[in-house]
Amino acid sequence: MASTQPVDGRSDPHPRTNWRTRGRAVAIGLGLVISALVIGTVLSIVPILVGGTSLAALTVVFVLSEAGYAIAGWMYVHRWFTEKISIEIPTPQQFGWVVVSTLVMLGIASGIGALSTRTGIQIGRADQELLTGDPTMVLVLAVLSFVIIAPAEEYLFRGVIQRRLTRSMRTPAAIGVAALLFVIPHAIGYLGGIQGIVLLSVAPFSLAVILGALYEKYDNLSVPILAHGLYNATLFLTTYVTAF
Repeated sequence: MASTQPVDGRSDPHPRTNWRTRGRAVAIGLGLVISALVIGTVLSIVPILVGGTSLAALTVVFVLSEAGYAIAGWMYVHRWFTEKISIEIPTPQQFGWVVVSTLVMLGIASGIGALSTRTGIQIGRADQELLTGDPTMVLVLAVLSFVIIAPAEEYLFRGVIQRRLTRSMRTPAAIGVAALLFVIPHAIGYLGGIQGIVLLSVAPFSLAVILGALYEKYDNLSVPILAHGLYNATLFLTTYVTAF
């Protein structure tokens, strides 16, 4: 008989559910992603119209766009979700895994960058080019990685979507589906063709799988939040050092 143990060793509360239940869970996850993007876009309209592309306006727009993830997640939790989303101060062991996982994710990102250079496949995004064109903005983004980017995205994708998926499917599958949904907003605004989209998607998908595994291992949302924030901040600081 096949094992139904998830990656963290805990018993799986829903080892077997029908495809309709799984499909509904995936649809809820996709709906939450779309809702987050819509909310973030609506919130950003006024700052864009008033401030244009000034540093202050871009900062406000970015914060509000990321806030869309937290708002969408909170609305679902407040109305339909009954499970507790645990967030605690990490233990020394958990801090160690934050560092290790960050190094692994940076290694993957470096490998993708090297492959892009070697093959000539473009993996840039329009919003990244706009945001990282100003050295001050790059430093702001490094700080925002811990303040809003990682907390908001991890709250929605790991705390809400992935946890909701584990109700209807085994934990490894839930991690994978949540990772695929995580790719969607990170691939928007891509500047190249299909090969680049595939290559570009590898980084956020791998990142999400690692973060999802961390969350399931420790049931502590602060662990993937710190790993995600450290990863993003390192990338932004590297851009600052090498590009300016």
